[in-house]
Amino acid sequence: MDVNLHDVNDKSKKIEQGDATREALLAAARGLFGDRGYAGTSLDEIARKAGVTKGAFYHHFSGKQELFLAVFEAVKKELSLAAFPMNVVQDNAAIWRDLISRCRAFIEAHTEPRVQRIVLIDARSVLSWHEWHKVETEHGVVALRGDLRRAMHRGIISPQPLNSLAMIVAGALSEACMLVANAADRSSALDEAVAIVERLLEGLRARGEG
Repeated sequence: MDVNLHDVNDKSKKIEQGDATREALLAAARGLFGDRGYAGTSLDEIARKAGVTKGAFYHHFSGKQELFLAVFEAVKKELSLAAFPMNVVQDNAAIWRDLISRCRAFIEAHTEPRVQRIVLIDARSVLSWHEWHKVETEHGVVALRGDLRRAMHRGIISPQPLNSLAMIVAGALSEACMLVANAADRSSALDEAVAIVERLLEGLRARGEG
């Protein structure tokens, strides 16, 4: 069967243009949602800032809420990758130090004003619980679970039901983020929150560790 190279190139170009439009909408929405909040941002403003028509917007998203979900997921993915990057094998002491420092990095990342607005304030009110929980699990709990699994396999943490442990620790980190975000003295609140998280994790350490 003959292949029309012109049609193939034209299709590839349209896909590239579509991807570029979607990324422009995500970038514009992320800035506006972060600065003004979900309620204070209109679709007209998003389309105008992205340099696209509303028709182009509706080609990619059904409405503002679906766009917000995509922005929330992108931000959570970035936070997770930054706080819990893939690691090479290390000795037990380094693995434990990394676990603590990563928890701190995760909390600290949520002190950025735009992140706070999108992740800590609007996400819980704009999205359904199932939407919010799915993103939190995929881009928060999963990354943390990898660190906890590594520590458990090395005998640093005593054997626990891994999924439940990751969910509970992630929940503690999420509440710590809220605590620090709403504190008058965020620096002190961050130090206090990390110290408490470390003490909680210490309670999971296997005998003879530490």
